[in-house]
Amino acid sequence: MAKHTVYITQHGDKDDISVEAETLGDDVDLRLLRATDPAEIASIVQDADALLVWRTPMPASVIEALRRCKVIVRCGVGFDIVDIHAARESGIPVCNVPDYGTDDVADHAFGLILALRRGLLAFSDLVRGGNEGWGYEAAGRLSRLTGQTLAIVGFGRIGTAVALRAKAFGMRVVVYDPYVPRGQEKAIGVERVWSLPDLLGQADVVSLHTPLTPETRGLADAAFFNALKPGALVINTSRGRVLDVDALEAALRSGRVLAAGLDVLPTEPPNPAPALLQAWRDGEEWIKHRLIVTPHAAFYNEESYREMRVKAAQTAREALDGLPPRNCVNL
Repeated sequence: MAKHTVYITQHGDKDDISVEAETLGDDVDLRLLRATDPAEIASIVQDADALLVWRTPMPASVIEALRRCKVIVRCGVGFDIVDIHAARESGIPVCNVPDYGTDDVADHAFGLILALRRGLLAFSDLVRGGNEGWGYEAAGRLSRLTGQTLAIVGFGRIGTAVALRAKAFGMRVVVYDPYVPRGQEKAIGVERVWSLPDLLGQADVVSLHTPLTPETRGLADAAFFNALKPGALVINTSRGRVLDVDALEAALRSGRVLAAGLDVLPTEPPNPAPALLQAWRDGEEWIKHRLIVTPHAAFYNEESYREMRVKAAQTAREALDGLPPRNCVNL
């Protein structure tokens, strides 16, 4: 009996595909795809029965080369690197893994809030520098988190998980998401507004939890930051291109935004680095202790990483077995 052919793109510097191979089963020939050039990929994957995609883009030129592919599975939540419209035209379902890292990303987002609101960067640097100036003044004026308003943009799985964490810290939570059914906010006891400016004007902290779509691309722009309550924190653990980094820099320089925590950037790794990131890397005084950037790592721990890999492979396995696609985003 002929084996199914499945390709998996390389993830980071790791060549280990044992988790996926075990999940897919012995009747699957799982092949590691190291190529990144679309033309080269298209020449390789023509015989694919399924694709498991990490961060290698899959444009229309690749999808059009697939002769018998039953499913493309994005190993993660975001699927903007796959041309879902071309896949729809070719009748290929594109699926993602939306639930593997809900708690982990929520923890990371709230960790960024705590680190910035509690002045942890400034305090850590102070102690590392010796005993001179030892004291609580190093972080400047700090505000109590309890009683502050957390504004959440995007009230899906992760936004909801962040809301629950904020409530446990005594924060008031207000959410904005025009696509979530009415009443969902009541299930966990948070408030809801129906316009983004109304949300931003109340925010002591704003946290972004939207997918990247034509509607959300560049959502956090100059107008967004100008609508914020002065002195707010900005947190983005969603998608890099939801936030305009240059507009954020201007808002930080003006003091409109007090500080920001970013796990995602428009280009990863950033090359060239945006001006904001370069100023931070250069240790410019104006941005000192006001920015935290992490390398798209909010999802990661050993448990979530394995869960993502298993669920992605299970989704491909089900499609190979003729079952309806799980978490399909394009059909």
